[in-house]
Amino acid sequence: MFSRLRRLPILLFPLCISLISCFSNAYGNEEVHSLNRDDIIISKLHRVVDRSLLEEIEKNGLASVSAGIVGSMIGVSWVGLKTAVTTGSASPLFIDFTMSALLTGAALGTLSVVSRTYLKTPFDFFSRPLTWGVYKYFQVRDWVLHEEPSPELEQKYSEFLDPVAERLKAVVEQVFDVPADYWTITPMDMSAPNAFATSGYNIAVYHSIFPLAKNQAGMACILGHEMGHVLAKHVGQSLSDVIFLNKLALASIPFANSISQNRETQADEIGIYLTALAGYDPSECSRVWDRMTAFGGNLREVVNIFLSTHPTNKTRMNALKQHGNALQEYYSNKPQVLGLGLEYSL
Repeated sequence: MFSRLRRLPILLFPLCISLISCFSNAYGNEEVHSLNRDDIIISKLHRVVDRSLLEEIEKNGLASVSAGIVGSMIGVSWVGLKTAVTTGSASPLFIDFTMSALLTGAALGTLSVVSRTYLKTPFDFFSRPLTWGVYKYFQVRDWVLHEEPSPELEQKYSEFLDPVAERLKAVVEQVFDVPADYWTITPMDMSAPNAFATSGYNIAVYHSIFPLAKNQAGMACILGHEMGHVLAKHVGQSLSDVIFLNKLALASIPFANSISQNRETQADEIGIYLTALAGYDPSECSRVWDRMTAFGGNLREVVNIFLSTHPTNKTRMNALKQHGNALQEYYSNKPQVLGLGLEYSL
């Protein structure tokens, strides 16, 4: 009798799992049917921006712990560096292959993962004065080094850029409750095609990147990427990495770069979702990186790990092509789409 009762939970366990699965599927189907296409895309976008701890561990856990361990075992000691500078009698480098250093590094690497998930908002807040200063420095540098465009050229830049910026700001306001007037998007006349964002909703777009954007859909991909950095609080995450990982440890560069490259990939994904929600063709995002590759070439993958905080152009192009294909059904059924928008021309 008692032996049969002991077996009863084992017999009931599969039945409970089946019932839970049925209820979950029923609820999941009801949820999917209750959402429209925009809601589904917005839900996916939120998941991309706000990674859970498990997702952060999956994406960056191994690289973080490895960087922490290597940074604790091999690197530059601030005390040793100070002594070497003042007395010249010590080496700033240290090597510590002890169990204590290994465990300390593993703990710091783990803390960096936790901080990127749960402390990115305060770190992002602390980084704002510094990044504001960097933004202002580039504004002043642009003003000192370059002549202002003519009024006619300024108008052409504005006609091309402003409608894209306004549509993206409206989408972000709707999806993330970030007021449109928070954003400052400043064109700058730098030679290298580039754009960058700060943690305080400031974005700089170089005029030299306009031809590579080619059209307003391409510009939406570029602006959306920079907005993705801000929304995901990547600057704050980078600050936490400086604190928890010894960035002076040269041996940790491949691991630290891997984390940075993953942030760029995340910003690309956020950007292509924002592009589609704004009504521009998301398939253009991969073609932007095709044009980037034609302009600047492409580093070999292995070399890129050691030299760059960004993925290779080819890697980004392939990833965006997959995301673009996945978004095509949504985009093709979206009313009042803009396609590629205006073509850029001087």
